[in-house]
Amino acid sequence: MRIQVAAALAAIALLSACVSPKKYSELQSSYDATVQRAESLKVEAEKARVAANESEAQKAKALAALDGAIKDTTAQGAEMRKLQRAYRDLNSNYEYALKNNSRLVQENLTENKAMLERMESLAARLAAKEDSLKREQDRLMGLEIALQQREQRVAELERLISRKDSAAAYLRQRLADALLGFKDRGLTVSMRNGQVYVSLDNRLMFASGSWDVQPDGASALGELAKVLNENKDLKIAVEGHTDSDAFNGKTAVKDNWDLSVMRATSVVKILVGKGVTPQRVQAAGRGEFLPISSNDNPEGKAKNRRTEIIITPNLGELAELIGN
Repeated sequence: MRIQVAAALAAIALLSACVSPKKYSELQSSYDATVQRAESLKVEAEKARVAANESEAQKAKALAALDGAIKDTTAQGAEMRKLQRAYRDLNSNYEYALKNNSRLVQENLTENKAMLERMESLAARLAAKEDSLKREQDRLMGLEIALQQREQRVAELERLISRKDSAAAYLRQRLADALLGFKDRGLTVSMRNGQVYVSLDNRLMFASGSWDVQPDGASALGELAKVLNENKDLKIAVEGHTDSDAFNGKTAVKDNWDLSVMRATSVVKILVGKGVTPQRVQAAGRGEFLPISSNDNPEGKAKNRRTEIIITPNLGELAELIGN
């Protein structure tokens, strides 16, 4: 640029010597304009240089940013590939899990169905058991009620039996007291199975082979009748007994059995004659068939020859309760 200006100045100097003032003035104006233009260009060149420097700095900055972006992009690419691999693995696992889950769901459905069927079966069996238990409870309740009723009847029976035993014990004692004078003459009073037994030996009642009651025996029967008449509910059975010796009668009485019946009848007639109601008394002959001792010796035979009066309290109330 300076060389061009110098050349222009030299040319102007050379021309100034050769040209007219007008031309010189024109050339001077052109020169000034050129100088001004050169200064302007110089300023613009400086601005361009500054702008170029700034562009270079921006370029370097842009290159650095580009390099960083490239590095970031590379790292992000690696991260993205890692994520893609993880995604593929996760997707594979998901598909595997989905397949297995379908199998497990099917297995669970099958198992749940079987379990439901078992539960329904158990529920049905339980309902049947409950029905059976209810029937058994009803049966047991019925049995318990029946048992309570039986216990009540048993308790009532026990009370009646106790009352009858007490009555029989009182009667035995009453008879023993009334017949005390005949105690050492072959008369005994005892109680067995709730009944009072008055046993009279033949030495008090009958002569050998006879069925006529002797006076002492009649007296004893009179005292006995007094006690029997005090209680009209007493049942009276008279049994005749003999030993095993054969009886050879010449009348209608042929044997021991006949003799035992006749002796029992004789006793009954005396009791009735003393006021005992006939309907309360019965006569029976046992012959030698119900001994209380051995018939192999005289002492045993003497014990077997006896008349027993069996007195039983009225058991109608007890029999009615048992019948019910």
